Amino acid sequence: MAESDAAISRPGRTAVVSGGGPVGAVTAILLAKQGWNVQVYDLACLPSVRPAQQDHRAYRLTVASRGLRVLKLANVNMDPIIATQGTRFEAAMFKANGRKSLSASIPMTPDPPCVRVFRDEIALRIIHEAQRLFPQTIKFHHSIAVTNVDFERQLVHLDRDGSNTTEVGYDLLVGADGASSVVRSALQQIMPDSYIRRYRHKQVYSMTQVTPSDPAEIPPHAVFQAHAMKDGIVLWDGRSSTDCRVGLAVPQELADAIRQGRIDNIIAMLQSSGRSLPDYARKAVIELVKSKPDFYPMPSWTYLSQLHGPRTVLLGDAAHTMSPVLGQGLNAGLEDVAVFAECLQQHHGNVDNALPAYNSLRLPDIQAVMTVNEVVASSEIGLSVQDQEGAHKLWLSGHKMLFVLHMASSTMLHKVAPSVFGGPRMLGLVMGTTPYRDFVSTLYRDGVWFAGFVIAVLAFAICRSSMYSFGNFF
Repeated sequence: MAESDAAISRPGRTAVVSGGGPVGAVTAILLAKQGWNVQVYDLACLPSVRPAQQDHRAYRLTVASRGLRVLKLANVNMDPIIATQGTRFEAAMFKANGRKSLSASIPMTPDPPCVRVFRDEIALRIIHEAQRLFPQTIKFHHSIAVTNVDFERQLVHLDRDGSNTTEVGYDLLVGADGASSVVRSALQQIMPDSYIRRYRHKQVYSMTQVTPSDPAEIPPHAVFQAHAMKDGIVLWDGRSSTDCRVGLAVPQELADAIRQGRIDNIIAMLQSSGRSLPDYARKAVIELVKSKPDFYPMPSWTYLSQLHGPRTVLLGDAAHTMSPVLGQGLNAGLEDVAVFAECLQQHHGNVDNALPAYNSLRLPDIQAVMTVNEVVASSEIGLSVQDQEGAHKLWLSGHKMLFVLHMASSTMLHKVAPSVFGGPRMLGLVMGTTPYRDFVSTLYRDGVWFAGFVIAVLAFAICRSSMYSFGNFF
């Protein structure tokens, strides 16, 4: 699509996007398609395709059907990334005893259901596509950060390396600046009740690049494995023999011990755990531990009870930071963009009308995915005890029970009558486009059915007991 095919930009249609990552870049494209002039500002420099070997923070993300659908809507050509995936994507999770607890093998097609990419890798692809599609109406400004917002005057304050501060006006402000969003922080000052903080992980992580001595040890396609240990998880993530990373996620106290050089017990644990872990991956993790690497926290749960402010919208991690355990952070963020763009189009570019419409439409889905994300993460990774209040523990326990019930009952019914029952809807949530709220509604429905079944059984038992006692009386 050439820029001349898009709606012609008009005065009074200037959008400022804070954050030039995947969500911010896609937002720029969808706004430009509706005739907006878009200025994108990002604190970081232009991203690179692959992280450096010494980068212990970078890990790949899964862009599933939910996110790929939005990229297609934005006319982003994903062929160069699809070409790196090989013939299929294999994923597996292993218990500490080496037994496989979950696995999937997904064929890679010209229109695949998912791809594995680094955040910077896909951000760079979208930026290049934005510049190709709309070279005149989208401008990216890297190493320039939005540092403050004047909502009353509709101005953002920009800073370049702490030396120059300027002001830029906007008709629409998009906060797509991640978990530490400046735009969200500014909104908190005028809407303090809209901010809700969730809970932190027990675990921190560190990643490293690895090159095996025998390239044949790496499958020639995308692969991801998680190997549970007594205290932590070993991650193995590759796409080829020259593009493989391994990592370690452990509780903070173990990470502190590694940083201090107290590693004998940890190395012994790595040598004895994860029986299905490839030898070269095990050696790489042990070398990582010996190097005393930096460890990084997994994202805390953060989301707002309101996704917008005065002529301002929050998208992606700026609105809802979540654990990576479901792989929905980027996918949900991309879907945010599509929903907001649709609301804006339905209201003919009227920002004041589009924002509350977007909030009403999107917030239930965000609340739903945050619920599922927390339930799964609390079981698979664990949450920090210091953050858990009694009332929330009860809420979490109840939802965990509903989740286990749904998975068990759906799996059983699917095995009994596969043509009638489709099985657990978890895969549709993670890899498909199932609305998040529909999945949570299913959990609640299963809970009601189960409660009704238990009540019916108890009532039947009581009636039988009463009849037996009545018969003995006579």
